[in-house]
Amino acid sequence: MFLEAEFIALLESIKTTISNGIHTVLFETDCMSLVDALTSPAISISEFGNLVSQCRRLLSSNLDYVVSFVKRQANRVAHTIARASLSHSSPHTCNDVPSTMYSLFMNEMH
Repeated sequence: MFLEAEFIALLESIKTTISNGIHTVLFETDCMSLVDALTSPAISISEFGNLVSQCRRLLSSNLDYVVSFVKRQANRVAHTIARASLSHSSPHTCNDVPSTMYSLFMNEMH
């Protein structure tokens, strides 16, 4: 279930970047299993396999989209967002950086 949630988050992130016309993106994850599943030649016909295939297809059609593993300690922004998401009972999209996370985002960009 955890890995499936990671893939759903990645898939929605990819779709959002495409719909916003963003051409070069580095998607960082602290989930090594996600990176392994994306780079593995294995194909699964399960619902989970479908998520993996959708992500692979979108990533392969956008060559400047890269998924990279980073240690959780180095990925404070993602950790903070994940923790904040626990307060929402259903999927939630932020179109702007929440004011409570702005300084964290700015520090990460520099």
